[in-house]
Amino acid sequence: MRKIILLCVIVILNGCVAQKPLEELGLITAMGYDNEDGMLKGSIIYYEFDPMHPNNTKMVTTVAHTSKGVRQKENLASSRRLVSGQLRVAIYGEELAKEGIISIIDTLSRDAQVGTMSFLAVSRPKAQDLLRLSQESEDISNAGTFLYELITQNVEGDTLLSPTLHEFMQSYYSEGHDPVLPLLNFKENTIVIEGLSLFQDDKVVGELDSNDSFFLKLLLDPFEAGSIEITLPKEQLKKYILTKNNKQAESVFVSLDHLRSDTEIKLQDKKVPSYSINITVKTRMQEISENYDLGNPEAIKKLEEAIGKDMEGHLIQVLEKSKEMVADPVGFGNYYRAKVGNESYSKDEWRELYKDAEFKVNIKVEILRTGVMD
Repeated sequence: MRKIILLCVIVILNGCVAQKPLEELGLITAMGYDNEDGMLKGSIIYYEFDPMHPNNTKMVTTVAHTSKGVRQKENLASSRRLVSGQLRVAIYGEELAKEGIISIIDTLSRDAQVGTMSFLAVSRPKAQDLLRLSQESEDISNAGTFLYELITQNVEGDTLLSPTLHEFMQSYYSEGHDPVLPLLNFKENTIVIEGLSLFQDDKVVGELDSNDSFFLKLLLDPFEAGSIEITLPKEQLKKYILTKNNKQAESVFVSLDHLRSDTEIKLQDKKVPSYSINITVKTRMQEISENYDLGNPEAIKKLEEAIGKDMEGHLIQVLEKSKEMVADPVGFGNYYRAKVGNESYSKDEWRELYKDAEFKVNIKVEILRTGVMD
């Protein structure tokens, strides 16, 4: 009897669930937002399931006062019922992002259909233009899927900080940490990651290039599989260069991969404030542009020291750039708040203190294996 009752309940409940035949839905994979004369312009790429046309994607652009209004108008312009459960990437035009985007992102985060692991990004051209050009490109069949795979493989390859919706919201609501998102552009018929957009709260205040993003990741997220090319003055290493190829009169190029890092940040003086940053990097040298004496322990030690000093200089430059923008992508404010306590901490006061922050950086590099010579 119990089995019969249970079966009846299941049948009744199934009958109450709204059916959504896939053929009737438009699966949104990418969305973009721009400002348009004081209003919000929304663009979406959506996929229509059609066995006869496996790569059937379409784009719709509408204008409204709110993101919800944009969605309503997008539905009016589509023959399919639009759903956001397959959203991969949300893009915000740089012009809009400089004005503040938390209201749009907050609405997105409250959408039960949207997963918190969806990616966010900033677009140097208007988001509409980026998506339109991607639709016209023969190299991109679906902008949402392409962008998701582009960002995913760079995050997994340790060349990009993870820009999920969850991580953005976590940084935004943190009292001492500002968000960071990848900066996209359209070049040579495809979408590329040009660098990182730095935020102060929810407003873009500047950017770092792709080389700078390596050093920001060095502070924020320990490397497990990273790679980088380092340029060193030949003068520092000439004692251990066996033959002079004269490919570059002034520089030696070293390619490192399989980076492993460990970072320790401490607040030394809360009045200044001043920080000590100690980083240990273990890596494999994949390639060097000169005939270097790799069998000599002293030569390897000299090379490790030169790489460490070069990294220290670049890291300090990145920190100084961030200070000039009054953006705190590392979260130094959280280290400060932990020292002074929540009651004595004010975000506005911290912004002023951060402008004069000092950093003492020490990077120790250990080359575990050497690769080939150019």
